[in-house]
Amino acid sequence: MNDWREKVLTQFARPLSSIYIVADPDHLISDEKILSYLKEEKIGVVDLKNTIDFRYIFESKFRDRLQNKTEHLVIRTSSRDFIGIPYDFLQIGHQINISLADVFPKLSYPVVKSLNSNELDALNAVYTQYQGSSSNQETIEFLLNKVFKINPDMIETKADFVRFLLSFHYKDQQLPSEIQTYLKQKLTKKSSLSSLAVEELLSSQSSFYDYLQEEWRSYINELVNEQITIKDPLASDSYYHTKHPFSDEDVRRLLNDLFLEGILQPVNNVRNDQLPFWVMSGVITDKSSFYEGKIVHLLDKIEEEISGEPNYKSWLDIAKYYGELMSFQISNEIKLDNSLKNDIINSSEKIEDKFEQWLFQNYGSLYNVPYHPSPVMVHQIPHYLEEKMDEKIALIVLDGMNFIQWSQVKSFLTDQNFNVEDHGTFAWVPTLTSVSRQAIFSGKLPMMFADSIDSTNKEEKLWKTLWEDKGIKKQKISYQRALGQGAFYREQIEALNKPNIKIAGMVVNTIDEFTHGAIQGYQGMDAEIDIWLKNGFLKELLMELSQKEFSIYITSDHGNVECEGIGRMSDGVLVQSKGERVRIYNDKYLRDERAQEYSLLSWPNIGLPENMHVLLANKKKAFIPKGHQAVSHGSISLHEVIVPFAKVTPKLNTIGEGF
Repeated sequence: MNDWREKVLTQFARPLSSIYIVADPDHLISDEKILSYLKEEKIGVVDLKNTIDFRYIFESKFRDRLQNKTEHLVIRTSSRDFIGIPYDFLQIGHQINISLADVFPKLSYPVVKSLNSNELDALNAVYTQYQGSSSNQETIEFLLNKVFKINPDMIETKADFVRFLLSFHYKDQQLPSEIQTYLKQKLTKKSSLSSLAVEELLSSQSSFYDYLQEEWRSYINELVNEQITIKDPLASDSYYHTKHPFSDEDVRRLLNDLFLEGILQPVNNVRNDQLPFWVMSGVITDKSSFYEGKIVHLLDKIEEEISGEPNYKSWLDIAKYYGELMSFQISNEIKLDNSLKNDIINSSEKIEDKFEQWLFQNYGSLYNVPYHPSPVMVHQIPHYLEEKMDEKIALIVLDGMNFIQWSQVKSFLTDQNFNVEDHGTFAWVPTLTSVSRQAIFSGKLPMMFADSIDSTNKEEKLWKTLWEDKGIKKQKISYQRALGQGAFYREQIEALNKPNIKIAGMVVNTIDEFTHGAIQGYQGMDAEIDIWLKNGFLKELLMELSQKEFSIYITSDHGNVECEGIGRMSDGVLVQSKGERVRIYNDKYLRDERAQEYSLLSWPNIGLPENMHVLLANKKKAFIPKGHQAVSHGSISLHEVIVPFAKVTPKLNTIGEGF
């Protein structure tokens, strides 16, 4: 038995116990594939964080199923000694201890425990090659070389360093802290890298891209300003060009992707005859050909991700690629030929079909996936931020924003001298403000705030209670909503006027309001968001928060999608809640009847109160007059469910002297 997952799953061999109590300090059973297996075996998983929440979940979700023998239950705890497990469960549950120390006993446990599941897969494939001791250093060196494919001894020049970082950051790799510290120490000793801020370029993706952007502009200017006929730098006699990192073929190939995916911005207004062919992806000489090339590239990236069996990480990438594609197309009013238009339409339909199918099969496991290195679901965001509590934290929720609008906002912030490091995260379904935004500010599954699930009026109380429970005094916590209207006034922001504020939660409603009034669809929203951004509220808010030394995070509670009316449904008082893309019933059988009658979707009761039975509009349908157009939310399209989570910092010019 060679696979690490098999070693874990042997603990759940048949005959199955009714209840398992699992000490799992390394979150092994929270792996996506293990959760999928447990689901197939009808084994539910509850993460024990506090006994009150656990008792509520158990009584409402599992007691009847266990008594009827239709499901089994894993109670997961991080405590090896099962501390905190209620006594009555300890008496009847089958106790298991699982740890990476048992799976990879030859290696240093403190180092290995920081690896994620993909890295464990890579380690599993090479583990038999390990001949060293269990020391930290030998383990780190083995992991660097064999798992992360990084050999510090091969990074000798600036070109080597840039090539390595391009690949490293493009793959969105994040080294565990001990491994990163070791690598930093090795690299900072190299005299050839002494002019660079090695630690910051290694640890900060946005700082590296910012640095690369400035170096690219400088490099293009050097090429343009030469007074001779431009040759390819590799063939040039110029010392500057032959020794420059951009002369490296691998660097060029990776740069090409960064420009086409909007991570780096090409240089404008450069004459085509002034430059060698290879730099064309990083300059704009002919807008139409550049735009078309960018869209083709993004479509290829989406197809690459979706062609296999996407996991949740794949969908997060697809949401970013597709958001960039749509934002770019809308903002630039690109005129495409019919073939490319059809490619975009076909890609969109394929995405939605496959995403809907995947979501029904896998959504129920997502809330158990660990929130490292980034929150997987929006209710995990405050728990992720808890680990940053040595800093002042500001969380800004741009209500109703999807990845299309985020691409527009991100581009603006980058132009305004901010570094942005962004990831995707899953909203709660139904994708309604009262459900998903409350999940953010409570840090809980929606079933845990059933008494306020139809309103957002308890958000402030939920937010402050959340942080008080984490040891922050109430007077150091702020919450504000309905921000973003009109000009920015510093005195209206509590976090800026009370020096003792340590945790600030803010809701900016502007984009959501644009959504509900978007009679011209995404095109109209793009224009309105552009005006709003230029009016400066968001920029000024971020600048002021930065000056007050807040670490700033931006997210959204749900996204939105362009949709078309299929007609209103007449349920009268039989429906609990009516939305344009979702309807909620108290009666499950009535919900199922309507789903069958109108060919709609019955959403499983995942993380929701027991009496909340959700009917969703599929595809791009809406419960509005037939043929009418709208931008709305509530259902499970990619643009509604996956939203951004980003850290935003002002740019600093302290990352090196140049190549």
